[in-house]
This record gives sequence, structure tokens and C-alpha cells, in this order.
Amino acid sequence: MTGDMQAGRWKLDLDVFQAFYSDRPKEEKWELIDGTPIMMPPPSLVHQRISENLFVLLNSKLASAKPDWRASLEIGVLLPDDEKYNPEPDVTVIDRAVTLGQIYATRFYFVAEVLSPNDKAWVLKSKLGFYQAHANCLGVMIVRQDRIGAELHLRDRGWEALALANAADRIEIPGIGDIGPLGALYRDTPVFQN
Repeated sequence: MTGDMQAGRWKLDLDVFQAFYSDRPKEEKWELIDGTPIMMPPPSLVHQRISENLFVLLNSKLASAKPDWRASLEIGVLLPDDEKYNPEPDVTVIDRAVTLGQIYATRFYFVAEVLSPNDKAWVLKSKLGFYQAHANCLGVMIVRQDRIGAELHLRDRGWEALALANAADRIEIPGIGDIGPLGALYRDTPVFQN
């Protein structure tokens, strides 16, 4: 069992984290971020609606642009040689083909995180670094839920953040294409009614 105290936080490896998580009540959602177990609060309905809207936009585009890929909601991702991370992005684009009993995706092409008011800056920064380290990841999207706004971090731009702030701004993802306007993520939310 590997677990040590560093900077006031417990550092767990993946096996210890998964054993810990398997004993937790099913309604709890936990992620392992840089060796630290983080309990995620239940998402708001607006948070869920934004995730669902992005999920639909991605799968609509993927059906024609990349039929071997599919967007999924709230699945865990792992990198084979990384024992410090087991995040669960809000939306993840993975291979369409999955195996019976598969729990985690070890290859992903795009991930999105919908910000919550209590998200810690170090957690978001750590997740971003983890996603960017994955050789197949083309982009990461960080989406606001309190107002229209998002950042696209794209591999082909050197991971430089591209700010989207207007409902008409197009969401263009390399390898996938234009999935629609930013405002479509906020459909049926109090943030943006159309």
C-alpha cells in the first residue's frame, strides 16, 4: 500500500485509491488528482444540462466526421503508466468500440470539464496537465456554468488557451470539426435561452 503525506495532503497510488473508492457509498463521486482523492459535489442541474448539450453536439458531429469515436458522459480515464490520476471528465471522446466489463478509458481524444463554483484552481491545473500529457488528446474544453464562456486548449495550438465568450463563437475541435456555436451548450438553461 502506497500512501504518504505531502504538502498536507495524502498521496495515494491508483490501487489504494480504487480500493478506497470501492468501499464508498455509490452516490459519492471521487477523483484521484495528483495522488489526492477529491470528493466531487453533486453537479447542479445547469452543470448537467451543459454537459448533456455538449454530449449531443459532439455525437452529432462524430457520427459523420469520426464514426469510430463517441462522446461519453462522466467516465473515468487512466493513463497506463500514471499512478496519480483517475479523473472523471464531464464529457470525454473515446473510441466507439469498448470491451465487456471495461470501466476506464485509456485512450481519449477530447475532454470537457464544466466548472463548478467550488472547483479548486490546483485541481483544474493538475487535470489540464494530465489531459495534455495524453498523446492522443487533441483538446480540452473548460466550460463556465455561471455565464456564457469557455476555454479551448488545443494541441495544434501548443495548448494555448483560446477564449470563447460570445454565444455565436464557433466550437472548432481539430480532428472533429465545428460542432456548433458556444450558445448551444447553454440551451434550456437560465444562462441563455434561445
